[in-house]
Amino acid sequence: MNNLKQSNEVCDLTARVDAIIAYWKSVAGKRFRDAHPFSDPSEFEKSWPKTLDNFFLAETVRTVKLLRSLPSESRDN
Repeated sequence: MNNLKQSNEVCDLTARVDAIIAYWKSVAGKRFRDAHPFSDPSEFEKSWPKTLDNFFLAETVRTVKLLRSLPSESRDN
């Protein structure tokens, strides 16, 4: 029973992440089309993975900076 609950939680989290990524992709697609109105739609699809990677990198750096500001006594690592 506990594994089923955990599995459902993982599925819910995965669905949330997928929804957030879909939102970011729609925003990035709109900005790309605004910046490049005459480009082929496949150009955005080619650039989207790199855009997503850059976003995750930026968020990772932002999170690390926030974690560094915490007192070191409260960290486990």
